[in-house]
Amino acid sequence: MENLAQLSKQHTLNQQEITQFIEYLINPSIDNDKKVEALLQFTKKDIQQQELTYVVNSLIQIMYPQQPTYEGSICVCGTGGDRSNSFNISTTVAFIVASAGIPVIKHGNKSITSNSGSTDLLQELDIAKTNVSEVPFQVQEKGLAFISATQSYPIMKYIQPLRKMISTPTIFNLVGPLINPFKLSYQVMGVYDPTKLKMVAETLRDLGRRRAIVVHGANGMDEASLSGDNEIYEITENGTIEHYYLNATDYGLKYADNNELQGGTPKDNRTITLNILSGHDKTCKRDVVVLNSALAFYVSGKVETIKAGIKLAEDLIDSGCAMKQCLVMEGN
Repeated sequence: MENLAQLSKQHTLNQQEITQFIEYLINPSIDNDKKVEALLQFTKKDIQQQELTYVVNSLIQIMYPQQPTYEGSICVCGTGGDRSNSFNISTTVAFIVASAGIPVIKHGNKSITSNSGSTDLLQELDIAKTNVSEVPFQVQEKGLAFISATQSYPIMKYIQPLRKMISTPTIFNLVGPLINPFKLSYQVMGVYDPTKLKMVAETLRDLGRRRAIVVHGANGMDEASLSGDNEIYEITENGTIEHYYLNATDYGLKYADNNELQGGTPKDNRTITLNILSGHDKTCKRDVVVLNSALAFYVSGKVETIKAGIKLAEDLIDSGCAMKQCLVMEGN
C-alpha cells in the first residue's frame, strides 16, 4: 500500500487516502497478512477525529453512493465491547421508542463480545431483519425496522478476519453504530471507551445528525447505566456540542450495580425483554431501559426534558403500547 510509509510517520490521511486504505482492506485479492500490517500501522498512529469521519464516509459511500434519507428517524445502539454481558438494552429500548411514534431504524449485529447480540435476540423473538431497500415501507407500516450490519455492509466480511487477527482495538470498534445505511435525523450512541466520546460526537455532527447523544455509562457500560454518573456529549440543534454528566438517581430512578443488568443466552434475553415490555418486570432492568428510552425521547424532541422522557417511557410500558409494538413486529 502506497501510504504505509505515511502511516508510520504519523501522517494524517485525507478523504482520498482513507478511501484507498479502505479499498485496500476489502480487496479480496490481497493477502490478509498484508492487510493486517496496514491496519496495524493505522492503529498505532494517533488517529484524528477527521479520519474517523473519513473512514465512516468511505464505508457508506462504497455501499451506498446515494445514501437514502428517512426524515425524523433515530437509531439507538452502542459500540459493544464493554464486557458487561448486559441484556439487550438498546433493542428493548427500540420497541419503546417506536411505540411513541418515532421512526426507528436500528442497525445491529450478532454478538461479538457478549452472549447475545441484537440479531440473536430478534431471531428468538421471530422478528425478521429488513433489507435496506424495504426499510421505508417497513417503517411507514410498523414504525420500526431492524437492519443487519452483515447484510447492509457485506464488505465488512473482508475486515472482520483482520480484526480477529489483531488483539488490540482498531478504529472499526467505533464505526458499527456510525454506518447506518440511512441518513438519520437523531441518534443515541453508547461508547465503551470514554476517551472516544468527543471524537464520536464530532463525527455524528459531521454526518449531519440534527441532534444526538453520545454516552459512556457509569462504571464502563456502552449505554446509560444506573450505577453512577453517565458521561454525555450532546449535539444540539445549532451544532454545538455540550458535555455533562447524568445520574439516574437525580431523576427518581434507583441506584443499581451494573452486574444486576446482566443477561444470558438469546433465549434468556428474550424473556427479559418481554417481561420489561409487558410491564411484569419492575426491577432495575426496567429502569435502565426507561432511562435510555428517555434519552431517545429527549434528543428526538418528543419531550423537552429527560425527566419527561422517563415518565413517557413508563407510561408506554404500563399502557401496553410498548408490548403492542413488539407484537406487531413478530413474524414480520
